[in-house]
Amino acid sequence: MPTGRRSHNVGKALRRLRRENGWTLSTVSTKTGVAVSTLSKIENNQTSPNYDVLVRLCEGLSLNLAELFRGGSFSSFAHGSRTVNRLGDGLRYQTPLGENLVLSSELSKKTLEPRLIRVPKGHDEPTVLSSRTGEEFLYVLDGSVKFFMEPYSAIVLKAGESVHFDAQMPHGLAAMGEADASVLVVCQSGSVLADKDATEKIAC
Repeated sequence: MPTGRRSHNVGKALRRLRRENGWTLSTVSTKTGVAVSTLSKIENNQTSPNYDVLVRLCEGLSLNLAELFRGGSFSSFAHGSRTVNRLGDGLRYQTPLGENLVLSSELSKKTLEPRLIRVPKGHDEPTVLSSRTGEEFLYVLDGSVKFFMEPYSAIVLKAGESVHFDAQMPHGLAAMGEADASVLVVCQSGSVLADKDATEKIAC
């Protein structure tokens, strides 16, 4: 999705969420830690929020990135809902970890959020460590990755191998070898917390 369109959708989603909940910009600022002036610019499509701001919005408003990018409804997951992901479907966005492809992005308020992540080669350690509430499942589709999770020693996971873990613990990935790696990640929706510089050894 082009950056301009994505930015417009985030502003639309933010404005709609405020209207549905009767929140002022000041209320959203208190919940997310994002300045009122920045929120106003986002709503009016005068600025494109960076990844850190997007994560703060998700964390403070209990949303996932797909809901923000889509700018759609925030109604509960409907009984009997179903979605099919065809090859190439999904919502793409870039994070410090790599390129993310969010699957089933049209479903609102779902419990699980599946994502495909392309982890770029060239790093012996993760560029960021992250943490979020709940559980997370990671399955290596292609290539191999080194998985870091405090307080454990790093492990190497090859294609076909997986790890299921407490996502609240700081964790991260680095691609091994001469090629990028692809992984499937399934986490609890709306549980995103900010990624931090891995050199600071703070949670992702």
